[in-house]
Amino acid sequence: MAEKERQKTKKYNLDSFAAAYGLERGKHCCYGVWNGYRVHVKRVPFGNPACLVTVVTKANGKEEQLKKWLIRKKKELCIADSGVVGIGLMVCPKSSTDTWRRVAHILDTITAHLAKNGFAGADRCPYCGEELGKNCVEMSDSDIPFRAHEPCFEQAYLQIQAKRAEEAARKDKKPLATLGALLGGVLAAAIFAACWFWFSFGAPGALIGPFVGAWLYKKFGGKETVYKVLACGALTLVCTGAGYLVCLYVSAMADLGGYASAFAKIAADLATSGGATNLILNVVFSAVFALAAAGWLLRGYFKNKKSVGSVKRLD
Repeated sequence: MAEKERQKTKKYNLDSFAAAYGLERGKHCCYGVWNGYRVHVKRVPFGNPACLVTVVTKANGKEEQLKKWLIRKKKELCIADSGVVGIGLMVCPKSSTDTWRRVAHILDTITAHLAKNGFAGADRCPYCGEELGKNCVEMSDSDIPFRAHEPCFEQAYLQIQAKRAEEAARKDKKPLATLGALLGGVLAAAIFAACWFWFSFGAPGALIGPFVGAWLYKKFGGKETVYKVLACGALTLVCTGAGYLVCLYVSAMADLGGYASAFAKIAADLATSGGATNLILNVVFSAVFALAAAGWLLRGYFKNKKSVGSVKRLD
């Protein structure tokens, strides 16, 4: 069997894949030249997305054509999402037990299409599309490394700084955005109640609330801040806690028996081993789920702040 055929059938991890195809290793990623194009593959098993493949090129007005081609190839390449950005294209392979072999197929297919249709390769600047000469720098854009003309790098750097200044100057509609976070918490409470009345365990609602709240927070004009994460997590906890009390009250009212009030019935129910266990499970898991979701949002906040939209020199 030829070496290339052996590579196509071999099982890989990040290290062995990079070594087999002559790519450099980075943190959770590998990068280099693949069939004449600069490529970058990031693989974080529990990331969002878990795998992101980038091919650096200059679309030169063919962005829509490239987007449509990627959509047509979505099923064949088994990709969950794709897009064309300023420095090239990005695709997210679907998770599988053999992600790396799928990545190799994706890169082969994409680079062959780009070469066939005259898209700029590693010997050209991804910003202007012109051939790279002596006046170029090693740089990265959103942690994707490649070479570009120094004037193009400087222009990209200034654009990023201008965008950051514009974002910093943008008014933060915190009160309205907090309402969005509260609506996420209300939804969490509603899901909690539905699940609790169905099978006496409503904690899954607390996992959903922070994510919905974060989305609404942004939609309502809030800025990406730590406050956003704290508001979404805290309001979800408050709302699910209130929702749990309402569930207990409604259940008690429906079955008062000989008790004088719903609160007396609740106290009696929680005093039993079954009631106490149900209380602990719902309270503890609601807190764990809400804090886990908030932690995920916080991780994403710091990750995006560090890398997304960052342009820097590597030489």
